[in-house]
Amino acid sequence: MSEDLARRLRQIRETGGRSLRDLERSLHVSSSSLSRYLTGQAVPPWSVVVGLCQVAGVDPRPLRPLWEAGKRGPRVGPAVTVTRNDLPYDITTFTGRQEELAAMLTAARADRVVAIDGMGGVGKTTLAVHAAHRVTSDYPDAQLYLDLHGFTPCRDPVEPAEALRILLAALGVPSGRIPEAVEERAALWRSELAMRRAVVVLDNVAGQAQVRPLLPGAGSSIVLITSRRRLVGLGDAHAVSLDVLGPREAADLFGAALGDARAQDSPALEEVLRRCGHLPLVLGVAAARMRHRPAWTLETLAEYLREGDLGTSGCCRCRCATSTTGSTACSACSAWRPAWT
Repeated sequence: MSEDLARRLRQIRETGGRSLRDLERSLHVSSSSLSRYLTGQAVPPWSVVVGLCQVAGVDPRPLRPLWEAGKRGPRVGPAVTVTRNDLPYDITTFTGRQEELAAMLTAARADRVVAIDGMGGVGKTTLAVHAAHRVTSDYPDAQLYLDLHGFTPCRDPVEPAEALRILLAALGVPSGRIPEAVEERAALWRSELAMRRAVVVLDNVAGQAQVRPLLPGAGSSIVLITSRRRLVGLGDAHAVSLDVLGPREAADLFGAALGDARAQDSPALEEVLRRCGHLPLVLGVAAARMRHRPAWTLETLAEYLREGDLGTSGCCRCRCATSTTGSTACSACSAWRPAWT
């Protein structure tokens, strides 16, 4: 489509001062289609051009030559031809969660939005990233990851407008074509996804208001969401709630992360798992500490955990700033927390 026509249509829309939602109601054209017309991705029907001009009080006849030239020219395809893949590393020691993983993959293909919830350290991000890696061949056009920092200490959550800018840029949309208004960015995002088969991981979501503008519309793309809150207001999103690992899964994960035989048949293993709260994040860190100390036994690790000498951190659930030693309750939310992560 002629860039001149797209530019003129944007000028006419600015003259009329109407939002995409208002134009959608007035012209009976979806906001995603309007966004494509205004950004030069598709040629609008002449009736839409006339409708835009009528709303703005502009004579449409001078636009007819530009419109006809656009109809004769080649259609512009997706903004990017090179596949974008910025998924984090998929850990080789992924263990357990087979039922949850199978349910996620089935739900993603049917519902297209899956929301994983659970306390901090329970393995939400690891599961979402692992699932995304599993389906990359089914969604070859883009594999995107964005941390929305909903529960990151000392950092504000990413605003929807900024998240949309990052995601659109990841799909190759030039900055000059990204609108300022959130609803218009969301419409353009849905339009871009509608032309692709993409998998998008939206990690560490603060709440449904933060993530709702980032959801897909038409098309086949899927979105995997992680949050410490259950996002019950996302309509048909399939919910997957994670709890701590069972004893067998926790032992398997710890042994795989440790990578040697020191975890086999040790009477201290049960205490180590219990003091780590059966949380995948904490188990992984404990195994890493022990892996880099070949002289340690599980009894040594259990002793350090018992005495709280491996450092301090905030609560795995609420991320409060207070620290503690040993296995105690969080003063802010009364949740059990390990002394270190």
